[in-house]
Amino acid sequence: MTCASSLSRTWLKLTGRDRWSPAIATVFSSEWTGLRNQVDSSAGHHRVAYSYSVAGERYSGEFWDYGLQEEAYLKRNDPFSIRYNPSRPSQSYYPDLRTRRNFLLICFAIGGVVAILVIAFDRLAKS
Repeated sequence: MTCASSLSRTWLKLTGRDRWSPAIATVFSSEWTGLRNQVDSSAGHHRVAYSYSVAGERYSGEFWDYGLQEEAYLKRNDPFSIRYNPSRPSQSYYPDLRTRRNFLLICFAIGGVVAILVIAFDRLAKS
């Protein structure tokens, strides 16, 4: 289980990135990095550097995608879809990017609930 989530559609809409133009990029390099402070964890990040062309001009980009080490992933020279800013083609993003956002939100919510319970029990114990 990776606990990964894709980019938020709401965030893309708020930033205007949902209207960026699609393009095909080519993987320049792809490497795996495990999570820090984890022993024998198969979860981590795939770091991908890529290049793409817009109107005959060549651009490059990079992203870190959360996932599992043993999964089949992008390799050198693989084509894949990205989106770029039509007014600034040097800006791009990988729309299928996975993050740990949902996992972190759940951890934050659990921490908040525990903090509220501790405060409530403390006040009840004092009364």
